[in-house]
This record gives sequence, structure tokens and C-alpha cells, in this order.
Amino acid sequence: MSEERAADTTRAVLRSFGVMVTTYQERMAQLLEEAGRENLAAEEALQLVASALALSARLTRRLREVSELVLALEERSLAQLQERLVQRFPSVRLEPEE
Repeated sequence: MSEERAADTTRAVLRSFGVMVTTYQERMAQLLEEAGRENLAAEEALQLVASALALSARLTRRLREVSELVLALEERSLAQLQERLVQRFPSVRLEPEE
């Protein structure tokens, strides 16, 4: 994949995640408002909790995907940098410290 296409993919993923976070905030605000209703029944309260859990699970899943993307990008970039520097300066030890 070309660098430009990779960057476009990264932008799209991050933009999508940003939209999801905003949606999460808005929907959670609605759920909180509903939870504050005076005449809230127990069944409705359970439905609010179920909705909040499902919403949070989706957000967590997407956060994991974004984290994996960013960590893979970082690992790939650092490996390329190390490879180029080892080629340029073969006598210098560039192994990362554990």
C-alpha cells in the first residue's frame, strides 16, 4: 500500500472513531436524561443500562481497533527507521532496550 493510501486509510479510521465518540457522548447524555425521569420504571431502567452497555462495548471495540492501527503504524515506522540506520551505520548497535 502506498504511503498516501495508508495515510488516507488512517485519516478515515480516525475520523470515523471521532464521529463514534461524539455519538457516544450524545447518546449517553440522552440515557442520563432519561434515567433522571421521575416516573422511570424498573424495566425502563434496565433497558437504559442495556443500551449503555451495548454503546460502551461498541466504543471499546472501536478504540481497540484504533489502538491496534496506531501501534502497528508505530512498529512498522520504527522498524523501517532502524533498518535504514543500520544500513547507513552498520557498526552502530541500534537494538532497542528491553
